[in-house]
Amino acid sequence: MTRGHRCITWSYVLIPAAQPGTFSVDSSEEPEEVLVYDTDYRVFALMLFRRQSGGQSVLRVNLLCRMWMIPTQVLDKFVCLVRALGLSDDNIVFPDLADWSPALHTC
Repeated sequence: MTRGHRCITWSYVLIPAAQPGTFSVDSSEEPEEVLVYDTDYRVFALMLFRRQSGGQSVLRVNLLCRMWMIPTQVLDKFVCLVRALGLSDDNIVFPDLADWSPALHTC
């Protein structure tokens, strides 16, 4: 992700679980469950991250893409997943969303 004139990167080790596409992240903080919700491996991956923090459940949905210009169909899948999880459009954050808005009635 870019922030100003610098690139922000992060890394973590995914530990495979028994079910394919499910992983855990073992960190010094709270353990996190990771699920590959949808992917085609060439273009995108929709990832769900779940953990407990301070007694509260934390859910994060990431859209990972191999290109800067994200295909509309992939964005629609992301928005539909966010809405299906009970989150609102106010919970969606993109680095640059100037010329895009979710298509109506795509979910």
